[in-house]
Amino acid sequence: MGNVNEFKNIRIFFSKKGDAKYISHLDLTRCMQRCIKRSGIPIWYTQGFHPHQYMTFALPLALGYESECESVDIRLTEPMDFQEVKERLNDALPRDIRVHKVADQQMDPKEISFADYKIQVAFSCDDVLTKFEKLMAMERVNVEKRTKKGIKEVDLKPLVQVISAGEENDQLLLKLRLPAGNTLNINPTLLFEAFCKAYHCEVEAYHILRTGIFTGNLAEFC
Repeated sequence: MGNVNEFKNIRIFFSKKGDAKYISHLDLTRCMQRCIKRSGIPIWYTQGFHPHQYMTFALPLALGYESECESVDIRLTEPMDFQEVKERLNDALPRDIRVHKVADQQMDPKEISFADYKIQVAFSCDDVLTKFEKLMAMERVNVEKRTKKGIKEVDLKPLVQVISAGEENDQLLLKLRLPAGNTLNINPTLLFEAFCKAYHCEVEAYHILRTGIFTGNLAEFC
């Protein structure tokens, strides 16, 4: 089939919303594989006893979250117009997964350092905005974070960047920038845990939308 260097790596940007937020990362991978095969896009397969499509996701999304900024890298065995790749994939994918851009790879996923989120969360207490502001004004905001080496205590105070905070219909409305990537990844629900611990309440409902992924110098991942 030729040398790998002869083939073209491309990056597919897509949204994952609605019912698709309940698709796990493993199932999303399978879905993409099947849809690419169904679309007829000339994707490169690995060599060996168990060939599989070359496919790499930049920053897998947690189950139950929506996103406007997911991406997956694939390798083509022959040139194809990016608009055609987009159209073929959208024809094959479920309605709640939509490709909005196809482009050449520019950045290494290892460069990812931050992710932005838009969050709605309801707690079993009142005055949630006032309580949140008091929480973020504390000297430390400690939570327990599960890591590969076990449970670790983490101070969220220097890690959470609050872009905006408001309250509507007793729900806390947040726009946050959090560490993301291989070095450190902070799940927004850790902040919920800190809030509940501080005010002895519970999370009643939440909606989380990832709106952007950025490098260490805050360049948009592309």
